[in-house]
Parts: sequence; C-alpha cells; structure tokens
Amino acid sequence: MRLELILCLFVTLPFLQGCNTITGNKRNEGDQFLQSKTIDKYDNYTDWAIYRGDKKANQYSELAQINATNVNKLEPAWEYHTGDFIGPSMYSNPIVVEGLMYFTTPKLNVVALDAITGEEVWVFDPSKYSDDNEVFRGRSRGVTYWEDANGQNQRIFNFVRDRVYALDAKTGERIEPFGEDGFIDLRQNLPIDPEMAAIEVTSPGIVYQNFLIVGSRVPEGERLSTPGDIRAYDTKTGEFKWIFHTIPQEGEFGYETWEFNDDVSIGGANPWGGFSLDEERGWVFFATGSPSPDFIYGGDRKGKGLFGNCIVALDATTGERQWHYQTIHHDIFDYDNPPAPILTTIKSKGQSRDAVVQLTKMGLTFVLDRDTGEPIFPVVEIPVPASGVPGEEAWPTQPFPIKPPPLARLSLDEADLNNITPESHASVLEEFKKYKTGFLYTPATEQGTITLPGHQGGVEWGGGSFDPYSNVLYVNVNEAPTINKLVKYYDYGDDGDATPVQRGAQIYNQTCTACHGASRQGNPPAFPALTDIKLNVEELREVIHNGRGMMPAFPQFSKKQVNDLIAFLQNDFSESDENLEEQIIPMDPRIRYSNEAPFFVDPDGYPAISPPWGTLQAIDIAEGTILWKVPLGEYPELVAKGIRNTGSKSFGGPVSTAGDVVFQAGTPDEKIRAFSTHSGEVLWEYQLPAGGYATPSVYMIEGKQYVVIAAGGGGKNGTKYGDSIIAFALPDYLNDGPPEEEKTSSKWIDLFDGSTLKGWVHLNGSHTYYVEDSAIIGRTVEGSPNSFLGTTKTFDDFELELEAMVDSVTNSGIQIRTKVKQLTLGDGPDSRAGRVYGPQVELVRNQGSGKPTTGLIYGEALGTGWLSADDEMQNGHNHLINDGWNKIRIVAKGPRIQTWVNGEQVEDLVNENVYKSNPRGFIGLQMHGIEGRGPYVMKWRNIRIRPLDNNN
Repeated sequence: MRLELILCLFVTLPFLQGCNTITGNKRNEGDQFLQSKTIDKYDNYTDWAIYRGDKKANQYSELAQINATNVNKLEPAWEYHTGDFIGPSMYSNPIVVEGLMYFTTPKLNVVALDAITGEEVWVFDPSKYSDDNEVFRGRSRGVTYWEDANGQNQRIFNFVRDRVYALDAKTGERIEPFGEDGFIDLRQNLPIDPEMAAIEVTSPGIVYQNFLIVGSRVPEGERLSTPGDIRAYDTKTGEFKWIFHTIPQEGEFGYETWEFNDDVSIGGANPWGGFSLDEERGWVFFATGSPSPDFIYGGDRKGKGLFGNCIVALDATTGERQWHYQTIHHDIFDYDNPPAPILTTIKSKGQSRDAVVQLTKMGLTFVLDRDTGEPIFPVVEIPVPASGVPGEEAWPTQPFPIKPPPLARLSLDEADLNNITPESHASVLEEFKKYKTGFLYTPATEQGTITLPGHQGGVEWGGGSFDPYSNVLYVNVNEAPTINKLVKYYDYGDDGDATPVQRGAQIYNQTCTACHGASRQGNPPAFPALTDIKLNVEELREVIHNGRGMMPAFPQFSKKQVNDLIAFLQNDFSESDENLEEQIIPMDPRIRYSNEAPFFVDPDGYPAISPPWGTLQAIDIAEGTILWKVPLGEYPELVAKGIRNTGSKSFGGPVSTAGDVVFQAGTPDEKIRAFSTHSGEVLWEYQLPAGGYATPSVYMIEGKQYVVIAAGGGGKNGTKYGDSIIAFALPDYLNDGPPEEEKTSSKWIDLFDGSTLKGWVHLNGSHTYYVEDSAIIGRTVEGSPNSFLGTTKTFDDFELELEAMVDSVTNSGIQIRTKVKQLTLGDGPDSRAGRVYGPQVELVRNQGSGKPTTGLIYGEALGTGWLSADDEMQNGHNHLINDGWNKIRIVAKGPRIQTWVNGEQVEDLVNENVYKSNPRGFIGLQMHGIEGRGPYVMKWRNIRIRPLDNNN
C-alpha cells in the first residue's frame, strides 16, 4: 500500500484517530517540579561531559569558534592510537571532564587522554578482574561520569558486558568497595536465574543525583532470552536501588497485554540505545526495542506486548512509571526504537512546550508532550495487513504520525529499483519478482516480503541533533530494503533421542538465522557466511562464548549446547543435500518459525533500490516539516566509476553547533563531514584512516574548540578496522590573520561569480539566499532573526564595491570585518554563541526621517547601537535610487571606515574601539525581517574587493 493511499485513509476514517499513551501514578500538576534540587553542572551545551553531550540527548554544542565561515580550514590537532585493530569497531562518544577525555576501546578498556594534546594519562584494563583474566571484546558507546554534590568522589563508570566498574576519574584505579567484589553484577536482581541471564551493556548508563540507571542489550533467541529490565544502583556503593520490569510481572500494569506461553522465554523490550533525563522533573526516559523471540515472527508471544517498542518515562529515584507510549503493537517487523528519546523545548510564536522526540527504524518521528506522553501532532491508528503464517496474529492497526512526514520511503515497486547500471537493474528486477512487497507494516512470509526502510533503515542508535534555539532536528537516515522471510523448522522439545546435530540445528534456528540465514549463507558485509568455517572447535567455542565483531556473546549457553551448536556448524551438508531433512528433523516434531532477513541488494552488494540510500535531513520540530534533505556518504567503488551522491548507510549520529554547522561521520567512504545547518551543503570533509562509526564530541579547552571522532572502522558497513581517536581544531594563525603564503595580493577579487553562492555561507536565522538573474537574492521569512550570508575569506584593510537594490520597507546591511561570537556570555540572542557581530554599512531607504540612511554605519550585536552620528541619522541623504540598482563603495583602513552611495560620500568614521574588537573578519550580506510583515527582498550583484596595504 503506497503512502498516498494511507494518507487518504486519514480523511475518510476519522474514527481511527487514537492515542497509545497511558499515564502512571504521576504527581499532581503543581507538584511536578518538587524534586528539582541540585542540577548537574555538566548538563549543559558546552562541556560534553555526558554521553551525547547532555542528559537531554540533544547532541548540540553551544560553541562557535568553529563556524560555517572557517570550518573549511579545520585540520587534525592530534591523533591517538589504541593499537587494537581486531575489532569490533569503536562506537565510543568520548566525554571530557576537567581536561581529561574518556572513551572505550574494543577490549572495553577505558582510556583517559589529555584532551588538549591527546597524550595518554591512564588506561583501565577490565580483563585483570574478569574470570580467568579473560578479555571480552564488545560494542561500547562510552562511559558515564559522576561526582558527588561537593564535587568529590569523581568516578568513571565502565560497563563491561554484565559488569559495572567504578574508576577513580583522575587515576583510573578501580574503586573498592563497590558493589559485590568490586563491581556490580548485572546478572543479579532480575526475575530469572542469574546463571541464565545474558547481559551486555552497549550504551552507557545515566546518573541522576546518586542513582546510576542502567539498561542493556539482551539475547533475542526463543528459549534463551533475558528481560530488558531497567535498574538503578547507588553511585557510591553500587547498592541495588530499584527495578522497572519491561516485561511486566503478574500483578503489574501491562501484564494483561501478553498471552504468556510456559515453554517460551519472553525477554527483550530493552532500551539498548541508552537514556535521556529531565533533571528538573527528576524523570528518566528511554525507548525499548521489540520483545523476544525477536525479529519477524511473534506467534509465540501474542498480545500487544507492553513495554515492547515503547517510550517510557520513570521517576528516576523510584522507578515508578509516569507514562508510556507504544510506537509498535506486537512488533513482528524488527522495528526497534534505537536511540534514546530526545528531550526538547519547542519555542514558537512566543510560547514554549516541553516535548519528547522519538526517532525510529521506520523513519517515523513521534513528537510527544513531555508531561503526559500525548502526541503533539496527530497520530492515527492505520489498518495493516494480517499475517498469513499459521500461528501468527498481526496486530490489526499500527500508530502512524501525520507530522513530521516519513524520513524514508515506506514501500517500493518496480519503479523504485536500482538503476545505477543496466546490469544492476536487470539483476534486482529478477530478484524482485521472486518476492512479495508491501507497505511498511506488511508481515513476513515464507515466500519472503520486501519492505522499506528495512531493519538497518530509518534512524539508528546515533539518534539526531536538536538545536534548542531554532527548533531544528538534524538526523541521518538509512534506506536498506530487507527481505523478511520466515523459515519453518522443527522443535524436538526434550526429545532425548535427538542427535547433537539436530539439537544444534534447533539452537541455530532459534538464535542465529536472523543474521546468518537459515542456510548459513550470511548477510554481508556485517554477517559472514558460515558454510566454510575455518575455526577449530576451541576457537568456535571461544567465539560463541565471547562474541566477535557484530556477533554478541552467548555466555548463557551450557557446555552441551555449545557442543551441539558446533556439531551442527561443522556438519557438512547444504540445502540441496537430499539427506538434510533426515539429519535435522526429529520424530514427531513441533513446527516453529525462525527469522531470515537478508538485505535486498544488487550483485555488488549495493541496495537494490534507486539512490539515495542514505540522507542527512533537517526537520522543523515546531512545524513538523522537513526543511532539507541531502545525500549522505558515498561508496568509493562507485565513485571510481563516476557514480556520485548515492548516499549510503551510516552509523553514529550528527552533532550540530552554534556555528551553523552539523558534523557527521559514519559512512563507508570513511569520511567525517561538516554540513551547513541551513542547506545541507558540504562545507568540509576529511578522509579518516578508518570509518568513524560513532558520534563526534565537541568541546573547548583553554580557548580552543575541538571536534573529536573515534575512527574504529569495521561495523555494519564492513570497512577495514582502525584504532584512531582524532581531534580537529582550527589553525592558530586564524587568530592573527593568515600566514604569509596565504595573504592575498592587492588585486581586485570577485566575491560573487554571478551564478552560484560558492565562497559564501549562511549564518543565523532562517531568511533565504539564492541566485537569480546574476544577483544574490535575499528573501525574508516571518519570525526569523537576522540572517547573514558571509564569505569564507576574511579581510582586514580593503576597498569593497558592489551594487544593491534596497527594499521599500525592510532594511539590510553589508557586514565588514565581521566575526562570530565563540561563546554565550550573557542573556539574550545578541550575547549567544554563533551570533554574527561587527560593523555594518546600512542598506535602508529611511530610518524614520523619511530620507535614506544607506551608507551609515551600525554596530551589529556590538552593544553600541549606531556608530554614525545622530545628526547624520536624522538628516539622511538624497543619493539613493529607490527602485533601481545602487553602487556602494566601502573603504576600511585601520580604524577608519568610509562609504559612498552612487559616487557620493556618505560616511567617514573613525572608531578605535570597534577596530580593536574587529580588526579583521568576513564580508556579510544581512537580511532583517519585520515581524508579521513580508516577505521582503534585497538584491546584491557585482561584488568585488581589493585588499589594501600601506602602498595603496
């Protein structure tokens, strides 16, 4: 079913409108902020001492030393090597506290570096404290910092599979006593036997006051699952404090949404993407994945299934549920909610509203009220197809938000197929005809059903970046069509006559097929085939027990289960072997279904749909609209053939800054890029030594801003492994002007080529700039603060000439020697980081007196007001051509600024203070809107500049 038909149903079926939110025992409205006590001093937009930057999961930096005008000059400041190229990848988002940077390696070591130099300070190796000094390799997105209310007891919490270690933040020494035997054992305090619990913490916990709140990744197999419960521990002692059951126990809310089966172990519903936290309310937020048995068959876990696929708000001190909202009922699609909810405050038309934004694998965005969990934009329950598989009962409706629009394609037909080459198109068309296709919520079949955006599609664990001052959310989105197929297998139960191969086949079907396929054919590049295994028995046993690469560990398997699985893996048969069924089918079996979900790709492994396969997008959360969408990433092999701008799958999230840039890595071309927040234009890119499948961190120390990324390679894009942590910064010379070899001659330079905005970047506000009829056009947008189109080159002394057409109502200006405020140093928008400031030559028909004041000078965000004299402002002049082009000339030499309009001198100003604060800067074209009126248009053309020295 195409999206257009679904939207049509919204009009014809108004009764479908509904809500999945149910609130718990909330405080009275007037009491909701009673827990507001000491706010974490590091929960801000400048330090980056918290995973994803702040506890609200905004991934935003209010720093602007690096900004759109100079990001093209970014260069490596230092690089640290872990020396570990084995993998899995480094997904760590480094945090920075008091000059030290902390991150994790594939061995789950914690490394502390000097954040200025990259020099190693200490390393904590958890294998020294593991059973038999065993090294565990796993995925880790970082660590958690905590200090007490007095700034003492500074700790780093390291999450190692099913343990939490507390480390001294300055020395890296393990803190004892803490927990039991020096660590928290996460297998304890669960509603199952600790020996059967399988826990792997892949995203760091979050702290509220003295509570460390932890979630985890858990197995997704049928009989070996672990509930994805949320637990809190005392940050000082490691003592267990509370638990929230994501699979409700009997007597708890949500228990009635299940049809439990005694011979099926229900687990999962875990928040593997981490947490966000509202310090004022004292609430912790998380989003869960699907219950297990997972992926695309739910015949053994019938019911709506709370709290699977839910956004949940809990009291952070008690674990008491405040509200929940379910994004998928009875998930049989593998549509987890990968990232933690983003806590936003939406500001619009003089009002503000606290919200929760949840990004999903479906490419759908849910925007909820933070107090109640009610949708802010309408969400409808749409009817979806039923399942045709025996025993499966697909939920009849699914929630679908009207706004924002889907971020990815939700269905495909023949017209959507890959056409990058004729050979590719022919191959994918042949495959396409073998399977069923359907809209987003079409269930899997035994034949196979192709769906979009796929189980690595939509938004992954990297989440999005929310700019709290513009209401804009930046997010990287994948489109990876998947063939969802159910494969029948036979369950022998406790049949003692079953052979090791038969028992191993059952374990494989319950645990491994979703990644490696029913026929062990694999799902490259992340999941290899298992048809020709070179490992010996002991090596296989180690991989099963500890995991490798993308494969999780299975420590809960007994020795017998491991031996049975190895027997199956080493058995030499194929699908075509006529004896296959005799080998793996026991007598009188029970029929079950395993999951197989290979990607729908062409013969070279590229997605079988037409590009773009990955995008970076900007969403106005206040209006629920997509502002822009651009391809993100490329495949080097296709680039070599001249096939560009395809987009790609990306893993790791974006970070936006007050400098009007978005940083994003995570692509298979192994680059990190900076994009314009206003257009998605690539402003800078750097070739990393390996893929950066992580979220960047942004911080400032001793007046210098850095951007750092973990470049560990590997991951789901299957590129080569790396071992680098790389920090980028601006060259020091930018503070004093360019080096001698970059100084410009005194010849005239064209700043505008007449056809593109090359060499110009947008700063501040949302007014628009474009080129038309060989002129730069500026058009106002209602409600926008001032906007500026600035040059990427800077100038000190110069002569500037241009032509301008001045609107009859609004005003604009020509910024000279202009800078961007690096930090927020006061209240109000003019004091905020990223604000453009400097002398401005005004372009306006009149300033109240009825006569033009074009050519007079204003101190834009300097705190000075007008720099020109009052009498000049009052008297104006008669040199402006109201409805035509005007020639503007500006000469800046030291503290002296002179201006001419159509050959007549208007201003001759000397101001030592302004020259001291702004001796050098970029040239900018300002747009100034008028609230409730417009749009208004300004035009500029024939812009050229001549640098001046002592000889001219």
